[in-house]
Amino acid sequence: MNRMWKMFSGETIFLSLILLIFVSNSCTQYEYSSPLPGILEIRLKTISDTARIKFSPLNNFVLKITAVEAVREDQARVSIYEDIKALGRTTSIYNTLDYRARDSNLVIGQGYVPPGNYIGVNLLIEPGSVAILDGYRRIPVVKSESFDALLRFRRPFTVSELNTTFINVAIDLDTSLVQGADIYDFNPYYYISSIK
Repeated sequence: MNRMWKMFSGETIFLSLILLIFVSNSCTQYEYSSPLPGILEIRLKTISDTARIKFSPLNNFVLKITAVEAVREDQARVSIYEDIKALGRTTSIYNTLDYRARDSNLVIGQGYVPPGNYIGVNLLIEPGSVAILDGYRRIPVVKSESFDALLRFRRPFTVSELNTTFINVAIDLDTSLVQGADIYDFNPYYYISSIK
């Protein structure tokens, strides 16, 4: 009986070792690394050099921004919210004649994005229905027939791990608000003015 137990124990150990070797070979670890995100900050810059529409606390022309997206090379889009702590985007209203917009300091979006190459930024906007000048003049703003609410800012940029990339999107009000007899026609002229 002792001899049988020793033989059984030896066979069991041998079979267990073979099974252990087989299992350890089938569970090979593969190297996998996920890059850390970078931060993308998008700021609005307004260009208005004419005397008719100037930067002043008494002047106001708003854009309602519903969505901000970064567009990657592979056409995938990354949603950018109001700041890096936001859980979603709500419609935000920005005064294009705010002094911060003149100096490219009006932040309209900030978020974590995967590192890589991007081709541009998309904004979904709705212009305000009036421009207020000198605190009391209310001039109706009418969208042109060719108006498309999706503004596509295209200029390649790269986001790196753990770094912040700053994009300044510019809207030229001198060209975008075409003065009529008693209205402004809104036909947006926009571009990316700088990437840092």
